[in-house]
Amino acid sequence: MAHERLRGGGSIGAELGEQGSTIVRAGGAIFVAGQSATGAGLSRGADGAAAQADAALRNLKVILEDAGASLDDICKLTVYIDDRAHRIPVYRTLGRHLRGVHPVSTGLIVRGFERPEILFALDVAVVSQRGGRHRRLRKYHSDATRYGNEWQPLDCEFCMAVIAGRHVFLRGQTGQTLEDRLLVRGNPYAQAVQAMQNVKTLLGEAGSSIAEVGKVVLYVTDRAFLAPAQAAVLEGLEGTPCAMSEIIVKGLASTELLMEVDVFAMRP
Repeated sequence: MAHERLRGGGSIGAELGEQGSTIVRAGGAIFVAGQSATGAGLSRGADGAAAQADAALRNLKVILEDAGASLDDICKLTVYIDDRAHRIPVYRTLGRHLRGVHPVSTGLIVRGFERPEILFALDVAVVSQRGGRHRRLRKYHSDATRYGNEWQPLDCEFCMAVIAGRHVFLRGQTGQTLEDRLLVRGNPYAQAVQAMQNVKTLLGEAGSSIAEVGKVVLYVTDRAFLAPAQAAVLEGLEGTPCAMSEIIVKGLASTELLMEVDVFAMRP
């Protein structure tokens, strides 16, 4: 069956620009262009970042409806922010729109976007629930979660793993344990070892395993951290060949976190 290639409509589409409303529907999976606000008149600072996140989520809702889906079908968020100071207002906006959904999430601080006025962008992984409701494991509220030594009042509802049919999506894993303890500071290799231990545990709980991993994305906050973190990730993969990307970012949820790994797997 050929993929359906759609464009979202509605009044918000014009606000965010044509690129922001491209959708490809391939069976139960729905691929959506990254959402960000574009155009003249965008304000700066924390309020501007929150307003851009609000516009992006409103647009996302419209274009998912055009594809026969909804915000409830979202499995994973990848959140890109230009400044750590914008993290709390952006996430509070996301939390308001996604109340009760409990996606998994990866949050990245990046150096910039295609246009200088853009402060925020969002990628989502979406799988239709027509074949059965997604299972969301280890649900939690972000305000009860520690990021390094920080408590951040993000007011979001997330989970650690989403099972969507045969697809398994994990929260981005860092050097923190699944109980939110950062045992090792300043050592990217040790943090990556802990992250992969978390991955193995979560995949097991989701009915999958390291042998079922198809794609890995490794993020580090300094080029010097790439080689040791990569070595630990490859050890954690236990010889499983998979697609892998490595990206250097400006920052993660906490300045104490040196690496994060996204893992996408299937259930046998």
